[in-house]
Amino acid sequence: MHRSSLVILVLALTALLLSGCPRQGLTPEKDLHDALGLFVQSLRWGDAPGSARFFVDPHGQDFLERYRDRDELNITDVFLNEVHLSPERDQAQVRLRVEYFLLPSASVRRADIEQHWRMLPGGIPGPQSWRIHSAFPDLY
Repeated sequence: MHRSSLVILVLALTALLLSGCPRQGLTPEKDLHDALGLFVQSLRWGDAPGSARFFVDPHGQDFLERYRDRDELNITDVFLNEVHLSPERDQAQVRLRVEYFLLPSASVRRADIEQHWRMLPGGIPGPQSWRIHSAFPDLY
């Protein structure tokens, strides 16, 4: 009985200490970088639902409707050209270059895309708190 009480006490103290620990080394910049990486990866893989989750509505729904069944669209690469974070560190202007081709052609096309990202107010810090507040252009 004494041993089980000691184990419970140690677990309770550990939980208490860990709950007070700040997120070491994580910043809005790091969270944005992580969100951009996940967004770019979902674009490259043609994951329309995954990409759409980064947009606020109505932009997310619009993206999903336009790109869900675009089998002829093949994105070959996505580059982050510029990222400008606001002084408040809650907004960013992002410039992407998307390289793609449309079947049956194999000619690579390029699109330079500007996006406005904002951190959701009051959300849990992390990559999930950054969202795109601009429409994604048509790739044709």
